[in-house]
Amino acid sequence: MGTCDSSQESTQKLISSQNFNSSMSNNSFSSSSLPTMSSKNIFQEKSGLMRLKNSSSNLSSDSSKYILPKEITIREDITKKYKLGKIMLGDGATSLVYVAENFEKKKFAIKRIFKDNLTHHHKNSVVTEAKICQKLNNERIIKYYEIYEDLHYINIVMELGHTDLFELIINSPSYIIPDEISIEFLIEIFESIDYLHSENIIHCDIKPENYVVIFDKKKNTIPHLKLIDFGNIRKMPQNKGQKLYNFSGTKEYMAPEALDNTGFDEKIDEWAAGIIMYNMLTGVDPFNAEDDMDYKDNIKFKEIKFNYIKNEKLRELNKKLLNRYVKNRISVKEALQEIKIIKEEKNNINKNNNDNNNKNDIKENDDNWNIIKNKISLVNLY
Repeated sequence: MGTCDSSQESTQKLISSQNFNSSMSNNSFSSSSLPTMSSKNIFQEKSGLMRLKNSSSNLSSDSSKYILPKEITIREDITKKYKLGKIMLGDGATSLVYVAENFEKKKFAIKRIFKDNLTHHHKNSVVTEAKICQKLNNERIIKYYEIYEDLHYINIVMELGHTDLFELIINSPSYIIPDEISIEFLIEIFESIDYLHSENIIHCDIKPENYVVIFDKKKNTIPHLKLIDFGNIRKMPQNKGQKLYNFSGTKEYMAPEALDNTGFDEKIDEWAAGIIMYNMLTGVDPFNAEDDMDYKDNIKFKEIKFNYIKNEKLRELNKKLLNRYVKNRISVKEALQEIKIIKEEKNNINKNNNDNNNKNDIKENDDNWNIIKNKISLVNLY
């Protein structure tokens, strides 16, 4: 996550958002398109629209074949109901994501997949994502409204986020999310993963970019996180102890057991959540290296410097999530219970403080939330 100088601890902060973005995009094993107003990709229309135009003009006869089951799609041109905007939110290997609105002027994110570019693997991923979108129903999961398929495109209509967690981290002071806010976000991250695991689903690509921020600016509500991008999901094996293989995800968040294709299970999501936790609380990448081989070695062997996390309880929880020995790695359900206890203990400490200190703590927490809200507003351009 980002670039930091491993030779000097004092400079182990994410050097710049530009380096951070470059590192994340260049080191991904699979691309995802984000339904957010993310500033890192908001005006990529030139390359994206040109590719979209070229794919439209070169469609082969194979692209006229429907891919998705009829029962989960509306087989017609999506532009009959939605107006696609010029703002592009994401640019993946096989899709573009746009802000769109219906005739009632309500805004959505639409993931537009051009079928001519799909390999057999991509087709399977699209079908898997489309099917799972119909079933997921949880407040920590992005809402999927409709799926349209015509002769050329598959269009997935989604809830629109304002930015993503990645953007909040790199735009926060020292790239650190304050403890109180990190705790709130971690509760929501753990809840989203716990829900998927309860449905026997492994996400396989947990990372900050895949958590969009939902924020009602008019009501000035507290921002909330929702999980997106289910193109890499895997079903848990039916037999307990059975492993999965051929992991496809993002390098920075890949668990050690997935690196050598020796088999993995749902605990890879816990590891990735632990990396996000480390990112938010420290602002650094624990495994930064110059090349892929060194990076993989760091994931497997490098000592993680947990002393960067000031809060002892949060530090100990992060250690449990980033345990390289899978059997000793804490489950997300257990992590959720622990983070809620940490939150409750912090609240009790604040209540027991004298009035002046308590007021100062409340003001600091409010100020931190206002900083986050202001960062969201900066990228909320629609």
